[in-house]
Amino acid sequence: MIVGLARHFRTLVVSGDCRGYLADDGCYESPRPSEAGIEVHSHPDLHALRQPELAASLASALKRRWGPIDAVVGHLSCGALAVHLARQLRVPVLAVFHGDDANVELESREFGLDYARLRWAPASCFLGVSRNLVERLIAFGMPAERTYLHHLGVNLTTYPAVERRKVARPVRIVMAAWFRPSKGHEMAIRGFAKLTTIFPDTSLDFFGDCYSPEQRRIRDQMIALADRLGLASAVRFRGPVGVEVLAKEFANFDIAIQTSVSAGQVEGVPNAIVEAMATALPVVATRHGGIPEAVLHERTGLLVQEDDHEGLARALARLAGDGELRIRYGIAGRKWIEQEFDSIRQSDRLADRVREMVKAYASLGGPERETGWRL
Repeated sequence: MIVGLARHFRTLVVSGDCRGYLADDGCYESPRPSEAGIEVHSHPDLHALRQPELAASLASALKRRWGPIDAVVGHLSCGALAVHLARQLRVPVLAVFHGDDANVELESREFGLDYARLRWAPASCFLGVSRNLVERLIAFGMPAERTYLHHLGVNLTTYPAVERRKVARPVRIVMAAWFRPSKGHEMAIRGFAKLTTIFPDTSLDFFGDCYSPEQRRIRDQMIALADRLGLASAVRFRGPVGVEVLAKEFANFDIAIQTSVSAGQVEGVPNAIVEAMATALPVVATRHGGIPEAVLHERTGLLVQEDDHEGLARALARLAGDGELRIRYGIAGRKWIEQEFDSIRQSDRLADRVREMVKAYASLGGPERETGWRL
């Protein structure tokens, strides 16, 4: 989204102390911020923006160095923190909600007050990357007339369609996801174990990083589970890879899976699903969050219930035994991604949303603006 907006506006990113999508290490999608003409202003602690004097100091520094600023765009919890900077800049906020931020964080002790203030930011807009998140935002109190669905996009050049053929070799399955409780790795392994009783030569590769001790613990538990089920040679844990590498790896697989489950939060549309479908991979996934907006049951893949190991095995067996069906779902999936998840098209839509928001803010009277900022 950041790179896409830079095609339309002069873009300045205020970065905190996390790596995020500004890292120039190959883990995220090209072009890099520097190549896209994005300017970066480092700030040691975005949480400090809650202190009015520090937010005012940053706002003054930004205007002094880069000139007038028309709007602030914030993602995830940065959308909540952005309201404090926007208040000092006296500009509207466009906040994009991806998952946890529209669930556990909305009324959390850490961010609840920030989101409550964001609710009243004058002329500001709120985007959910899936319908279930939009519904959650409206239920929280975000104005329905300024709360919209906005699917994230995928770079169709980075993830080109692969001409897949019915294969004589054993079917290969892939799952790309962080090792978080909500990703359902245990369901994936147990369902795969049942599949191997029918297709014993099938393999399953996991790609994904571990950013915390809990995630490393989950990965180690999954390695142990695969070993206990006699799958040590069939299940591979490949670790994190860069965007370009993963795009190429997808060409080597026949089925992608995404076994998201409810574990205290509900996801939007996982990026890995959209990226796999862009390469014409058929997907088997759970009916969770926004997944059904990407994986259209019996059209681009198959959906099963959360924690249904048997159902997952049956769906995988159906695709593993029918190469023509895999190809048909894969082609349909690529077309659906081109229609609804193309990063260029989605960036253009987002840019239009920003322009509309800035125009709406400019049309407000001074007292109306100030009332919103005081709430």
